[in-house]
Amino acid sequence: METTFRLKLSELDENLLNSIKSLFKDDREINLTISSATDFDLNQQETKEEYFTRLAKAISNLDKGQGVTYTEEELNELVISNLKH
Repeated sequence: METTFRLKLSELDENLLNSIKSLFKDDREINLTISSATDFDLNQQETKEEYFTRLAKAISNLDKGQGVTYTEEELNELVISNLKH
């Protein structure tokens, strides 16, 4: 069985968890994936050629020093900050 919930972050509460539990009544393992409704087209369908072109551009940008690096602490802070919005 598969289902999709589309909701606002403010709607995440115990009722949602109980709804999910009621859908999957037996005590089995489930997969829970959470993604932002704004995915910046990261989940768009693309051909193999489009994917490799995009990948080559990203590698080229890194080679030119056009990348961004974070320490583990900086990345954690960035993630936490973005989750609060």
